[in-house]
Formats: sequence, structure tokens, C-alpha cells
Amino acid sequence: MYSIQFDVVKPNDQKGDCASCTLRERIAQLLVLAFENGSGLSRICQAEGEELRRQLHLLFQTAIAMQAAANQPLLSAIKDTQPIGVAIFTEPESLFPLWAQVRSFIQISFGVSPLVAWRMWKNSKILKKHHPPDPHYYLTLLGVHPDFQKMGIARALLDEIHARSEAHPISTGVYLETAKSKNVTLYQHFGYRLMAHLELNGIETFIMFRPNRNE
Repeated sequence: MYSIQFDVVKPNDQKGDCASCTLRERIAQLLVLAFENGSGLSRICQAEGEELRRQLHLLFQTAIAMQAAANQPLLSAIKDTQPIGVAIFTEPESLFPLWAQVRSFIQISFGVSPLVAWRMWKNSKILKKHHPPDPHYYLTLLGVHPDFQKMGIARALLDEIHARSEAHPISTGVYLETAKSKNVTLYQHFGYRLMAHLELNGIETFIMFRPNRNE
């Protein structure tokens, strides 16, 4: 048996800086394990084995750094001080500073490849057009350690984000994208609606939105 606690970890929190850095590294490692098999990101990288894991690790480190730049939280499920599930999301009307976007592009260009950086930038511009016009939460990444999948952790993380959206004064719901067709039915079970079905760089992408219950 295990217990799960939820911590909203702001990456730029000045309290316990060393502990915060350790947690961020563990979260990046967790996301590599969760996304290395068949995810949209792993297909964009077009690498295998250790090289794929290295590239994914850098991508997730970059994503966490972007969260810090926008002062956005990370929601993590913790077991015995170890993260076993994490949700990365942005709150309504949050913005990533231009300098952080440029830094991210450069880091991915040199750390992974210019082609991957270009694909990710281009995809983000296309996907941005499909966001709802009204304020909303954007669930960027949801990952659970393979050893703890199908134990209700993803459900608990989603429930927490949904509750935050419904309690937010201006949020109208939660938006996400997934590259796995099997996830569509899963998200529909939680009240998400399929808004669009695209193909980006040869990868199927399903765009979904869950309106708040009071909308």
C-alpha cells in the first residue's frame, strides 16, 4: 500500500532550493520513463534507446524551466518522497516570456537537433490556433511512472486539475492534446470532448477540451 500527496511545486521557489532542484530532476526522469514508448515526443525525436532517453530528458528539463519562467506550478503525486506521477499545466492567461522561448529553442537545437526544435516550434504554432478563445487551463503533460500505472494516479491528477479549473474565477475548462488514440476514450470518460483531429509531422494529434461543469 502507498499514500499519495499532492504538492504544487513552483520550479522557481526560493525555499529549499537544493531540494527543489532534486525534485525537478526526479520529475524529468519520471517523464522519460512515462513517455519513451510510443509517445508523440518520442516519435518527433526519431531516436532509440539511450539516445532517445537522453533527448527526452533534455526536453523535459526544458519544459520544467519554461514553467519556472512563467511562474507556473507542477502538480506531483509523491510516494515515499519520490514522484510517481506529474501533471504540467499552465493557468489561464499565463504567458511564457519571449526570452524563455528563445532559450528553449536554442537548448533543444544544440541538445537534441535543430530539426526537432523546428518541428516542436512549428507544431506549437499550429496547435495554438486550436485553443479555445476563452480563458482555460492547458494540460501540457501528464505522466505516471510505468510501475504505478493503472492505479488511479492519472485519475487523481486529473481530478485535481479539474477542481482547480472549476474553482478558478475565469477558467472555462481544461484543454489538452494527445498523440495516442487510445487516450481519447480515456479522456472522454472524464468529460473531455474531441475538438479536432490533426496530423503533425506524420503524427496523429487529438485535440480535446473539458468544459467546467458550471459552464
